[in-house]
Amino acid sequence: MMKFNLKKLVSDLGGARQVAELIGVGRTVPYGWIRRDYIGSTHLLLIKQANPTLDINTYFERGTNDRGNTVGST
Repeated sequence: MMKFNLKKLVSDLGGARQVAELIGVGRTVPYGWIRRDYIGSTHLLLIKQANPTLDINTYFERGTNDRGNTVGST
């Protein structure tokens, strides 16, 4: 299973406040993504449009399955 590292994405983009300003949402919205471990495709698209050279693939990481086994590719 692959996991998307939202915390690293937000950090790399300058933090929650910067990301929020960049895409026009409230300052707490990026914290919600991190807390829920979920970002909607609409917000991800806005981030990508604001940063066309951003390689989203670099934020996918190996995760673990229900048994604790590492899965996914590097």
